Amino acid sequence: MTQTNDLTNAAYKQIEIEEWDQAAAAWHKWIPVINAFVSVATDIMLDQAGIETGNHVLDITAGDGSQSIMAAERVGETGTVLATDLSPAFVKLAQSIAQTQGVKNLTAEVMDAENLSLKDNSFDAAISRLGMMFLPDPLKGLQEIYRVLKPAGSFAAIVYTTPDKTPFFTQSPEIIRDQLSLPKTQTKEAPSSTSPAAQAHQPGPFALGTPDLFADLFSQAGFINIEQEIIEAPLRFKSTEDFIQWRRDVAVSHQRMLVGQDTETQERIWQKITEAMRQYETSDGFETPCELLICSGQKL
Repeated sequence: MTQTNDLTNAAYKQIEIEEWDQAAAAWHKWIPVINAFVSVATDIMLDQAGIETGNHVLDITAGDGSQSIMAAERVGETGTVLATDLSPAFVKLAQSIAQTQGVKNLTAEVMDAENLSLKDNSFDAAISRLGMMFLPDPLKGLQEIYRVLKPAGSFAAIVYTTPDKTPFFTQSPEIIRDQLSLPKTQTKEAPSSTSPAAQAHQPGPFALGTPDLFADLFSQAGFINIEQEIIEAPLRFKSTEDFIQWRRDVAVSHQRMLVGQDTETQERIWQKITEAMRQYETSDGFETPCELLICSGQKL
């Protein structure tokens, strides 16, 4: 990697830290909905990582540590879980939640997934829930995870697939751009793994969702016995208004797009978004489609 790319990645990570720190408290407020949304995928991830009693487990991009606590329950008193995240606010939150819930075998540390300050061959398993796609260099992250895993240890991660399968991510920004007459931008999809552009990774929600791209990166990092599973994971809220409030609370990118607009303009745009999202109303609430990919591999 060139010095220019290093500097670019460092600037990107600093922005990520600031934005995730800003969103941490609001994200945790909605964590019951998120946990329900990814519950099936989380169980599959923990299974594919082969987590057992007594294991030492590493959680990458752990957020508030909800899935870290699930892993801690699996490893029991003789095992440990280290939850890591680039955001100090999320790490502090994970530490607080673990302490409040009396989870004594879980610790949390601020750590860059692409530069893990951990010893080689020190973990039995590793997991990552909805975070790997935001790494500026996911291959480097996978190589670091491979390095710290013990021989025969497994890593499993959950990412989104493609924009057409998870429209709630793309529809509201399109409405904001339309209402403010901003230039249209292409969704950050991952390029095909067979394309020369595959090396020009652009981090974002769908960066690793193109079929076989994530698995190919696993292979490049040295993993074997690679498995992929795609599942439908509809996102449910009690009402459209609850969904909109969630987006207003946690979607920092939306807040950034609306900076400088007066309150009346912002409220008009959010009303437009609300009207558009009503297409997902059901007889008992709100449900918008989403598709998740769980990918796993084992260290030689």
